[in-house]
Amino acid sequence: MSETHDRTDREAAADLVRLAEPGDILLAALTRAVGHREARDLAISGQDGDRRSATRAITEELGEDDAGEDTTAHATRVGDAFRRWQLRLESLDGARDLRIMERMQARIVLPGDEEWPGGMDDLGVQAPVALWVRGPVRLDRALKRSAAIVGSRAAEPYGLAVTKTLAWDLVAAGLTIVSGGAYGVDAAAHRTALSAGGTTIAFLACGVDVHYPRGNDALLTEIAQEGALVSECAPGQSAMRHRFLLRNRLIAAASSTTIVTAAGHRSGALHTANRAAELLRPVGAVPGSVLSDHAAGCHRLVHEAAAVLVTDAHDVLALAGPLTDLPEEAREEQATLRITDAMNPEQLQMYSALPVRRGVDVPTLAARAGLSIPAAMSALGMLELAGHARRTPHGWTKDSASG
Repeated sequence: MSETHDRTDREAAADLVRLAEPGDILLAALTRAVGHREARDLAISGQDGDRRSATRAITEELGEDDAGEDTTAHATRVGDAFRRWQLRLESLDGARDLRIMERMQARIVLPGDEEWPGGMDDLGVQAPVALWVRGPVRLDRALKRSAAIVGSRAAEPYGLAVTKTLAWDLVAAGLTIVSGGAYGVDAAAHRTALSAGGTTIAFLACGVDVHYPRGNDALLTEIAQEGALVSECAPGQSAMRHRFLLRNRLIAAASSTTIVTAAGHRSGALHTANRAAELLRPVGAVPGSVLSDHAAGCHRLVHEAAAVLVTDAHDVLALAGPLTDLPEEAREEQATLRITDAMNPEQLQMYSALPVRRGVDVPTLAARAGLSIPAAMSALGMLELAGHARRTPHGWTKDSASG
């Protein structure tokens, strides 16, 4: 691991992870601007001068001045963030978190560490401020050639059989298997990778010391012993719906390619696939029976050209091969092509919350995105003007032409 960060930096990072929910763009911007230690100190300070300094740093990092955003609205958003952060001050003890997690053979990995997965940087300001990692596998090495296999928690035998076959053959080809530790496809992918003697990494929507779902306790324990459990959540934090949605972007960014083996119309795996596509990662989908709801999501991904049809490991390797080890020039070019680059933080949060297919009403979207209803309506209006959101008779969706 790099010497870029000392223990004090790691304690500060542990505090930052606990201070805010995953995906807090303002805290991420502050951390990118001034570093973990100063970001923590500014975020917890009650001094007006420190808050002004933090606001300036966030503004410069996000380029709000260039975007021409109303300064009053921006200041209000930052002020709201400070109030959110203040609610968690009593829970902060980064030194304690490090001690406890080290006893569990866990560590906190920061941007700039040798182990930091380079793919996370493609998320820009949506990248996590740090990752808790529990397990012997080094992320940077294991994820260089990797495939995320995702799908329904309630997959049919066909989907599970395809998952196992793909995972086994991809391990034989030297790829790390990435998934989310859930029931169904996730568990089948992880178990097969372990059985094949390969490496598997589970990105969790809870602390790496919290085994969720409980029915996968033995599996998650084995992954922690042989592979790695990874999370941007603080130790002890439980799984929540919005944390699953935010976790999906980590799976998409970390992996060389994302493969959906079984998914219904509303499967969370579709969210992961669409995030991967937004990051210009190759996405594959396995076909199934046209009579099965469990394959409808896969078929829609292919129909909408969000994924390439794949049927075996050879297809996946052909899909992933050219992008398993991107040169810096290609990574820089890729960063310029993200459709989310021009969005402000509220628009990013709203875009991430938008479904691809079934329309959702504004109050529900606002709750998902953690925004007030007026802020959600404003963000939706701007996304609609930019061609990234679409109003339907049943509610709002992503505009299929944008992503």
